[in-house]
Amino acid sequence: MDEVKARLRKVLVDSLELSIAPSDVPDRGLVEALGLDSINTIEFLIWVESEFGVEIADEDLSIRLIDDLDLLADYVGQRMAPADTPIS
Repeated sequence: MDEVKARLRKVLVDSLELSIAPSDVPDRGLVEALGLDSINTIEFLIWVESEFGVEIADEDLSIRLIDDLDLLADYVGQRMAPADTPIS
């Protein structure tokens, strides 16, 4: 999960063109700490879907999911296809 969190931090910084290092992104309280608005969060989630090859279901969208990197990393990790699973 640490690798997923590190990638999420980089995606967040890159997608929103933040002027901070990925390592400075906090684990929790992202909305307040980074001043995210609804447009920022949607843009970030689109990048997350693209970066990880996952789809975030509409019913799962919540401020809590976006505001907590541990929760988001767990969510993304559960939806990523295992690398060794053959695609049929």
